[in-house]
Amino acid sequence: MPYRVMKESLNAVIDSLSDGILVTDGQGKIILYNQKAEAFLGIMGKAALDQPVQFIKNDVLVRSVTKILTLNMPYYAEEVCLIDTGNTKLRVHVNPVRDTNGLLIGSVTLLHDVAQLSAIDKIKSNFLAMVSHQLKSPLSSTLLQTSILLDGMLGEVNEKQKDLLQKIKAKLKGMTDLVNDVLDVCFIEEGVGYVAQIELLNLSDVLQRAIELIQPQAHDKNITLQATVEDKLPLINGNKSSMEALFLNLISNAVKFTPSDGQVSVKLRTDGKNIQIKVSDTGIGIKNKDIVRIYEKFYREKSERTKHISGTGLGLAIVKGVVDAHNGFIYVDSVVGKGTTFTVVLPIG
Repeated sequence: MPYRVMKESLNAVIDSLSDGILVTDGQGKIILYNQKAEAFLGIMGKAALDQPVQFIKNDVLVRSVTKILTLNMPYYAEEVCLIDTGNTKLRVHVNPVRDTNGLLIGSVTLLHDVAQLSAIDKIKSNFLAMVSHQLKSPLSSTLLQTSILLDGMLGEVNEKQKDLLQKIKAKLKGMTDLVNDVLDVCFIEEGVGYVAQIELLNLSDVLQRAIELIQPQAHDKNITLQATVEDKLPLINGNKSSMEALFLNLISNAVKFTPSDGQVSVKLRTDGKNIQIKVSDTGIGIKNKDIVRIYEKFYREKSERTKHISGTGLGLAIVKGVVDAHNGFIYVDSVVGKGTTFTVVLPIG
C-alpha cells in the first residue's frame, strides 16, 4: 500500500474514534490530533499542527503534557478531569511515548467524555457519603465503649473475655477507618475541604504530627521511622487536614508494606519553586503491572505476598486527590523485594 494511501487510511481511522487524540513530539510540538480533539478543545481545523502545546488554551492540559515530557519517568501518566461545562466533562489521560530503546520521543493524550459516567458516579458518591455519615457516629461510639470494657473500667475481665474484646475492637477500628476513607474520597470528588480553608502551612509541623501518630505502628514491627527536614523550609498555601491525610496515608502505607526490622524514611526539601516530599521504605515493592493502577479507588494487589496485609485500597486515591487539589504531582519508583519511594512535588507559591 502506498505511503500516502496508508497515511490517509490511518487518519480516517483516528478521525472515526469517539475519543479525542492529541499527539506531541518530545519538545511539546503538536504533530497529530483528530476531529474529536478539535471539537473538545475548540481547535479550528488543523491550525494547531506544528504549534507548541501552549497553543491549546487550557492550562491544565498544557501543564499535564509538559509534566510528562519534563519528568521523563517510567510508568508515570497523568489523568485529570479537564473540562466541565455541564454537558461535557472530559477525562484526560496523558502518557509518554517511547521508541524501541526506551527514549522519550513525545506524548499522547486521550480525551474521553465522561459526563454520563460522572453523573452516575456522583449518585454513588452521594449514597456512600450518606451511608458513611450514618455509620460513623455509632461505630465511633461502639469503639469507645469496647475500649472502656477492655480497659476494665467497668469491672475486671478475664483473659478469654479480653481476647474477644480485642478482636471486636480490631474489627471496629477497621470499619471506622474504612468509613473515614470513604468520606475522604467523597470530599475529594466534591472538592469539599481539599481546596477550601487554604492557609500558610509549615509542612514540618504537619509531618511531625503524622509521625507521632504512626510511630506506635512502626514500633510494633520494629521498623525504624526517620524524618529529615531541610532547614528554613518555606511555607506553602494548603489545607491542613488534607495535608495531614497525605502524610498519614503515605507513611502508614510504607510501614504497612515493610516487613519487620525494616526502615521508612521521610524527607522534606525545597526543589526550585516547589517543596519535595519523599517517602521511602524497604518494603515488598510494587510490580510494574500494578503501578499504573495504584491510585484507583479500592484497588489492591491480590497475591500471596499481600493477602495478610489489611487495607481499604483508598489511601493512595486520597493522596492523589490531595496532590491534584494543591496543583502538585506524584510519582513512584519501586523495585519488587527491595522497596518503594513516593515523591510528591508541591508548589510553594
